[in-house]
Amino acid sequence: MNTLRASLRTHRALLLIVLLYAAGAMLLAGSLPSPSDVLNVLAGFFMAILTGPVFILCGYTIHVMVMKRPHRLCHYLYHDLRRYLSNERLLHALPAMLLIPVFASSFTVFKAAIPRLHPYTWDASLSAWDIALHGGKAPWEWLQPLLGHPLVTGLLNFNYHFWFFLFYAVLYWLILDTRRPLLRMQFLLSFVLTWIALGSILAVLFASVGPCYYGHLHASDPYAPLMAYLHDANQHVPVWALQVQDMLWQGYENKGANGELGISAMPSMHVATAVLMAIMGWKISRAAGLALSAFALLILLGSIHLGWHYALDGYVGAAGAALVWQLVGRMLGRQAAAPAMHVATVPCMSKEGLTS
Repeated sequence: MNTLRASLRTHRALLLIVLLYAAGAMLLAGSLPSPSDVLNVLAGFFMAILTGPVFILCGYTIHVMVMKRPHRLCHYLYHDLRRYLSNERLLHALPAMLLIPVFASSFTVFKAAIPRLHPYTWDASLSAWDIALHGGKAPWEWLQPLLGHPLVTGLLNFNYHFWFFLFYAVLYWLILDTRRPLLRMQFLLSFVLTWIALGSILAVLFASVGPCYYGHLHASDPYAPLMAYLHDANQHVPVWALQVQDMLWQGYENKGANGELGISAMPSMHVATAVLMAIMGWKISRAAGLALSAFALLILLGSIHLGWHYALDGYVGAAGAALVWQLVGRMLGRQAAAPAMHVATVPCMSKEGLTS
């Protein structure tokens, strides 16, 4: 119980932010949910709890198979994970593990409500600013000679969807981490504040649908050639983005009758989150920083090339994420002298197994 109380104290800022955000989402949702809505939320809640650990387990299993190559893989994994997932570590992670699904569900409510709070009126302006910022030419046109090949498009499409797997793996790895309490909390707080400030507030103020939907709102569509190329590339390699884009637009037109996930272009939360991971990576090691920075750059390129975002969306997302990271770091820095939770009883694994 002492460990759990200490964990709750450590997460009090995260708890306050997420619960206030969830309360706002409940008010925004309006009417009381139906039983089917409750079941859908619960299913999403448990899926969110399980997704990250499953991704981490898959990644660690691959690591063991490639680097360790034990004679009895299942026996090795069982005993190593049993040592790693001690009661102290799980209690340390429990508040964040329960809060993240609540936050994700609340964000979905806010994103789906964007067109009700502010109609999609910013695309023409954002597109014009994007073109002016890049020398009178749309960024996708500059990139097309380099990226406009079906194989390259397929790789960028895979990387863009891989964002979900990598993000959840990094998030839950940090949730379970006990060696870097300040870095862990800086990432968690920066993540939720970035998604609130950029993904909810700024997304409402600059409500836009992005290049892939530009033609649905405007008669003249400068992105029609890009979308035509993507559909042609889809005949050679799977471009999953096109199916997702169609699904989201149908959900928007049906006003959520089949479950609306929401549409929002400005700013790019894919880019913002990738930048947060890159900044965090540099705090871990040079190799992690380089790898995650390259990943963030590919996400930015993919967001433009696949028609999801104007380049400006990515620039704002990256700058906003970096600003939030700095502000959270300063706040935590002022608290660094105060006693912080330290799980001294959690042993580190040997070089042959997991580390804290």
